[in-house]
Amino acid sequence: MGILGLTTFMDDNLHLIKEWQLHDTKVVIDGNNLYHLIFYNNHVDFLHGGDYDQYARKIKEFFALLQTCNIQPYVVFDGGYEQDDKKFHTILGRVQQRLEMAIRLAKGQRGKVMPILAYETFKEVLLQIHIPFAVCDFEADREIGILANDLNCPVLSYDSDFYILPLSAGFIPFDSVNFTLQEDKREDGTTYHYLPARRYHVDNFVKFFPSLGREVLPLLATLLGNDYVDIRIFQSFYSSVRSYEGRTQFRIPKSHLKIQKVISWLESLETYKEGIEKLMETAGSLAQKETISVAIRKTKEAFTTNTTDSGFSLHSYFSDNYSVEIQGVEVKVPSSINVVQGYNGSAIPGWYLTNHRQGILPPSFLDIITLHRIFLLLQVEHTKSQSSHQCSLKLRQLMYGILLSEDITSLEKNGELAVNRKCGVEEYDRVGFDLTKKIVLPALVLEGYGPVPRLPALPDLLSSDKESFLREALNMPLFNLEHMTKDLELVLGIILYWVRNAKPKVTVYHLQAALVCLIMLKVKWVLIHRGPTGTGENLIETAVLETPIETVKEVRTRLHPFNAKPEHSSKHPVDSELIHGFAQLQSCILVGLQLNFLLQCPFPTPYLPHIFSGTFLYNFCQELQKRRSPDLFIRDVLAKDSKLPQVYQCLYDVLMNSLDPDGLLSDSKYKKRSKSHKDKAKKSKLIASGSSNPKSLELSPKTEKKSKTRLQYVANCQLTNRFAGLDLSEDSHGESD
Repeated sequence: MGILGLTTFMDDNLHLIKEWQLHDTKVVIDGNNLYHLIFYNNHVDFLHGGDYDQYARKIKEFFALLQTCNIQPYVVFDGGYEQDDKKFHTILGRVQQRLEMAIRLAKGQRGKVMPILAYETFKEVLLQIHIPFAVCDFEADREIGILANDLNCPVLSYDSDFYILPLSAGFIPFDSVNFTLQEDKREDGTTYHYLPARRYHVDNFVKFFPSLGREVLPLLATLLGNDYVDIRIFQSFYSSVRSYEGRTQFRIPKSHLKIQKVISWLESLETYKEGIEKLMETAGSLAQKETISVAIRKTKEAFTTNTTDSGFSLHSYFSDNYSVEIQGVEVKVPSSINVVQGYNGSAIPGWYLTNHRQGILPPSFLDIITLHRIFLLLQVEHTKSQSSHQCSLKLRQLMYGILLSEDITSLEKNGELAVNRKCGVEEYDRVGFDLTKKIVLPALVLEGYGPVPRLPALPDLLSSDKESFLREALNMPLFNLEHMTKDLELVLGIILYWVRNAKPKVTVYHLQAALVCLIMLKVKWVLIHRGPTGTGENLIETAVLETPIETVKEVRTRLHPFNAKPEHSSKHPVDSELIHGFAQLQSCILVGLQLNFLLQCPFPTPYLPHIFSGTFLYNFCQELQKRRSPDLFIRDVLAKDSKLPQVYQCLYDVLMNSLDPDGLLSDSKYKKRSKSHKDKAKKSKLIASGSSNPKSLELSPKTEKKSKTRLQYVANCQLTNRFAGLDLSEDSHGESD
């Protein structure tokens, strides 16, 4: 959530936050904040698509640091968006900001965009290192507060809501923690380690308002504005309050006039009742009074931690002894199931909510079921090409077919099928420089398989049927290779799907770089951990383990330079077209793995840090473009006398044998395109330097639209099965929500 201006206020009044040593304690961590913090604070590359192996290492280092300080973390993530849509415009604004940032990055300008596989990577690492975590049904703040009070431990987060929530053991803002290990001695002479931090407790603030007590907290949250309140209803109030400059007990810059007015007004009150009466006096009508009353009530309910609205208890979840094994890792099972309904009123199966709360299924799935809406994660890519997410559209339609199966069945019985949000999913994605929305209808039949499985029936479906469904969805052949594990099969199937569906087509260099990347990441792992990965030993890992260690080190040395961040400049601009190819691959990996999760993992889950490393892919692909003989170069860099080039060639051949001859962009076409771009860059440079007769060098004038949110419905025309008979010319603005 977040309360406008409160973090700034607290930063200006550090006497409210006390110095504290963080050690020997449990702590509840805001997971959504944490996975961003670790990524950005460690400067993991995001421009080229995400270096997930480096990110995984930093996650492990963070939790190892906590372990050294004897800190037991409980990580809690947000779930889906609330069904009342109160945050819709806030979310839409953030998506628009992400798009604008991605566009700037693609042009070589400054910015940052979290790569789309970061969240899944973070959860995979938590599972691997046995850090307890859970996903709430919807927003997590209140549930985090309840859990922290149950455990009598502090909360770690950036969210300003925790300044208002009555937490028994306090709130530690992330930016107040020094993550440099410190050492001290106890009175008995024993040594302990700690992290210097600052801890806030609500009583530190409340003591300045003795007449109001803790009731000042929800009142402050109401007047400053939060997700439950449209602060425009208090315009008359702000106008009626004069500033008591110099009388307040807090440091408030003059520029923060609203906070200054609210705090000084709260200090002037004798009782809470008096404050409510004065607020109501500023209302101009009965309707306004009712609106203010509702805002106060909702805020008060939101900032209490006595009970949860959900039947799902985080405390029970983390303390319950009942667990199951998933992917070889023991995972807790919630002791209670809350009833959540789909957008059209269908019931969501209990097994689904269990998997959601365990973090097996992404929160976006709940948005698809309850809101028929998804905000696709926008990436750094070539903005003149279609969105990278168009590459995975067919897979998403199959996912929608499963997730919406009950909603669609009920509509079909009543003859209500139409191209609208009731029957499809409202997708938000990039078209050119603009954010747009369109209705994407689910695929209800998969050619070669039959009707898509229904959501409630998935647990009873044979594993072989689930595997067949995913194979057909990806058009994945059986890879009859020695030491071929099913997790590697899934990766190769996703790569094939990517190459077949990429628009524009990817080059052979993209495919070669993707395969060498798989080998490089295994080489790194084996050298660092001195042994197998712990998953099924596939042909790549077998080859690495059977190669003499000195040769493996030599290969690592040759590949290592391609992991270095490229220095971009006007002379070496960002090649967004190259990045776009790998952005399409990331979209396919994300959706392919999500579909596997939804089907309850007929294929073992591949470990993301062993699949994709954006910087390496970018650098190595560029290197291959420069080489007169890329195949010979790959053989040399993989040590041609070892088994590694043989493994690479084996994987390359088996994929090429499954592709159409024209499935990849030819070398000559790509090099011609690259030369054209270089010529344009030279012309632009001559114009900028004031060359004579610049008009003769001008490029075709194209006006780039200013980036803005343009909301429009586009009926998706790739429809089959039961939707085939619908009139697609229907104006979908007339949909019934």
